[in-house]
Amino acid sequence: MLDFGRILDAPRTIFSLDNEAAYGFHPAEVEEVQLAWIRRHFAEMRPRVQVVDRLARDIGVTRIDALQDITSLCLPHTMYKSYASAYVEQGRFDRMTKWLGSLTAIDLSQTDTASCDSLDTWLDRIEAETPLRPLCSSGTSGKVSFFPRCTLAQQYFIRNYVLFNAGFRDEPDSGLGEVEYFTPWPVSTGRHNQPRLFSLLREVIYEGRPDHVHTLGRGHQSVEMLWLAGQLKAAERKGDLAALKLSPAMERVRAQIAQAQADTTANLDSFIDELAEGQRGRRIFMFALADHLIPLAQACKERGRRIELAPDSYFLVPGKPGMKGMAFPDGWLELCKEVFPHPYQGIYGMTEATGHGRLCPAGHYHMPPWIVLFLLDPDTSVPRERQGVQTGRLTVFDLTAETYWGGAISGDRATIDWRGFCSCGRRGPFVHDDITRYGNLRDDDKITCSRSSDAYEQAARFVLGSMPE
Repeated sequence: MLDFGRILDAPRTIFSLDNEAAYGFHPAEVEEVQLAWIRRHFAEMRPRVQVVDRLARDIGVTRIDALQDITSLCLPHTMYKSYASAYVEQGRFDRMTKWLGSLTAIDLSQTDTASCDSLDTWLDRIEAETPLRPLCSSGTSGKVSFFPRCTLAQQYFIRNYVLFNAGFRDEPDSGLGEVEYFTPWPVSTGRHNQPRLFSLLREVIYEGRPDHVHTLGRGHQSVEMLWLAGQLKAAERKGDLAALKLSPAMERVRAQIAQAQADTTANLDSFIDELAEGQRGRRIFMFALADHLIPLAQACKERGRRIELAPDSYFLVPGKPGMKGMAFPDGWLELCKEVFPHPYQGIYGMTEATGHGRLCPAGHYHMPPWIVLFLLDPDTSVPRERQGVQTGRLTVFDLTAETYWGGAISGDRATIDWRGFCSCGRRGPFVHDDITRYGNLRDDDKITCSRSSDAYEQAARFVLGSMPE
């Protein structure tokens, strides 16, 4: 039996694991070490992450006796966008810094934001003066989320990306780092988690060969662009788009968004040329969300371009109709397979965790053992039993988190088989391929703490500075 306990003593040992080792630990041993790791994490991180310390005091958690005890201290995904929009609109980046500082163990109190005049200059200053490297969400809800990752977390993230795309037994290996990497993503750089991934690939995996990472969009996506795009989408959903008043600065950002879209369209032919001619007969790595792959396949068909890659090219295509509310046109898969007739690999993950789960041939997602899985009752947040087959709100605890809190409650409904043995050969609990968002199943998906109905709201007020210490 492999010794999972050695990772507790030296967390960076995960860098040396392959898939056979990562998914070969006995589930009982893994749970024992996970509990020890979470206990240590709680003791070390609680006094350093203000919002967790406050939450623990409010609900009376002083010790962790069982794995499920940590779930009441996991933070809802909404906590990472709990700042006041007025802070951004009024340029109060000192308050944004205080808010972000409550979510990380990294000290931001000495960061001088007096000269910051945008979200980007604010994050530039934080990154220049601290090891923090925040990731941003797309802001489709109307507000951008900020996840307080750091330089060390980036190392774990890119290592996990290599791991879940590597072969397990007879499953396809991606060849990441050896083959050209392509993605029809509309931008090349930025602080959103995907452009940040592309930058890490250039810096770490394709070091010295950054031109081996090909993105359809070649420009930079600023956080201001993410912010405005989220505002526009939220107003459109509410039918208030015409009433949305933009400042002159935001009007300039809107022009930047339009120019980026135009540039991406202009790059389409050269991107297709490189696939059709430059990579003819060669093996590549293609990462494409389905809603990006569909228009790329359609463009190839309209131009009459044949894409003849090596048959063992690796296509990472996350998502399917219904997953997290995704809706695709009829016949989308047939269209994509006509142009790109390769096996499509699936993954599941969330920005709050550095590890992701690959979809195995049996149709299950397998998270690495340093991502602890939980399911909560969607109404009360009481943890489900970690046995048999259960359905509930997916919650994770990332054991590799060293400068931020590793526990996060998602908005996703998932089914987990806790029995620990999948027909693919991987050990440990696995997630069924029927994930969807609770927000698509009911009008109001409010996440409450199992110990106190308003504990998360109180914690959010605390990080805004409106409650006493």
